[in-house]
Amino acid sequence: MTGRHRRDFLLDSGGVSALARSRDLLVAYLELLELRFDGALLIPVPVLTEVRSGHRGPDTLVDRLINAIGAEDDIYAPLTVEAASRAGVLRTEALALSDHDISPTDAQLVAMAEERSRICAVTIITGDEHDIGLLVGLTRRTNIAVDVLG
Repeated sequence: MTGRHRRDFLLDSGGVSALARSRDLLVAYLELLELRFDGALLIPVPVLTEVRSGHRGPDTLVDRLINAIGAEDDIYAPLTVEAASRAGVLRTEALALSDHDISPTDAQLVAMAEERSRICAVTIITGDEHDIGLLVGLTRRTNIAVDVLG
C-alpha cells in the first residue's frame, strides 16, 4: 500500500491541447500522479472528436501526448450507455441555467467523471471553467475537481 489516494485526471479538448503543446505542463501532471496519487491521466473517448483533425501537425501533437501518457489502450476512458444517458440529463439541466449552448462533449465528459467518481476522486483538466464547472455542480459530487488551465 502506497498511502496515496486514488485520483484520475480526465482531459477535455482544452486539456489535451494544452498538455500536447507544453511538455513542462505534461511533466508536472505526470509527476503529480507519481508523487501524490494512485491514478491515471485519461482522454475520454468523446474528446477525440474535438482533438483529431486529420491534419498532420495537430494530430502529431496529440499522438506525442498519447505516447507520453502511456500505452494507447490504457489511456482512453470509454463512454458507457449509462454515462451517455446521464450526459443528456446534465446537458438539459445546464441549458436551462446557461445563456449559451452547452457542448454535448462537455456533458459526456462530466457524466463520465461522475460515473468514475463512484470508485475514486476525479479531476477534470479543462480550459472551459464555466461550462465544465456548471455541469460538475449539477452532479453534486464532492470528489470531482476542476483544474482550469490558463
